[in-house]
This record gives sequence, structure tokens and C-alpha cells, in this order.
Amino acid sequence: MELNKALFNAYFKKQMSLEVLIEKIGIYEKDFSSYLLSELVKTFKSQDAEYLGYLIYTLFLWDERLAEDKGHKMDKYIDILNELLISPWHYKHEDIVLLLQNISSDKSIKYLYDAIELHPEYLAWDYNNAFEVRCVRAIYHIGKDKSYTYLEKLCQHSNPIIREMSQRQIKKLQ
Repeated sequence: MELNKALFNAYFKKQMSLEVLIEKIGIYEKDFSSYLLSELVKTFKSQDAEYLGYLIYTLFLWDERLAEDKGHKMDKYIDILNELLISPWHYKHEDIVLLLQNISSDKSIKYLYDAIELHPEYLAWDYNNAFEVRCVRAIYHIGKDKSYTYLEKLCQHSNPIIREMSQRQIKKLQ
């Protein structure tokens, strides 16, 4: 198993195929998911935004290749993804929302709710609030009893886009 920036840079510069990248990073190796989790935790502590981007990409690859087919679960990543979602130092918030939505744990609802107020600097240009709307949709998608309470609060949000999306989602839960 080998996860490092140089490897990903070579892949993204088209110096190796996806198959070679997958082989080198060791996605199919027995302890890969634990290794990936430890790398995510280390990256959270070091706040290396570039490397986090590569790890999130790897998490999507791992999920696509193994998680469903072999009964692997993404649950082990919930806690670190929740913490990353509300951390302002990186630029992978939207991808993390997608991962959390796919995992669909009620442990993520509060983090998704809190992330709506994060307003990452790199998304300041987005007047359509796409990130925040994704968070609202993810809260709805999780669909547990807790979702309703948070969506109800969001129906009173000062931002009309968030308010309207929350109202639409809450109607679907009723």
C-alpha cells in the first residue's frame, strides 16, 4: 500500500492509468480500509488540504470498487468525515456531503446542519448556495426521525434558498 502525493500527481498528469494507480495504492489489499482511515485521521491533524483531496478521491474509488460488492462498510469513516465536513481548512466539503449522504448515518445529521453555516471561503462566489443545498438534501436523504427536527429549524433560515429547499424536503417527509 502506498498513498502519497507524487503517486496521485502522476496519475492526474496521465502518467499512469487508473488500474495502475489502484494497484499501487493497494485498494484490494486486506487492510486497505483501515490504512485509509489512519491516513484520513493523520491528514485531519496536519490539515494538508491537497493530500485530503487525494484521500477523498481514494475513498470514492474504494467505495466504488469494494464497499458494496464485498460487504465492506463505509461506517468506519463516519466520524472522521463528520469532523472534516465542519473543518474550514480544505476544499472537499461537497464531496464529503456526498459520501455522508451515501453512508446515511443519523450521526451525520447535526454535522450536515452545522455545515450549512460554515460558508467555506472557496465557495464565496456561489450565490446559489449549492453546498448548503446539498447539505439540506443529505439531511432529508438520511431521513431518520432526527431529520425532521433539523429540517423544521432550517425552514426558518434567514437565507431564502436554504429555507425554500428545507420546506420542499420536509414536505417529502410528511
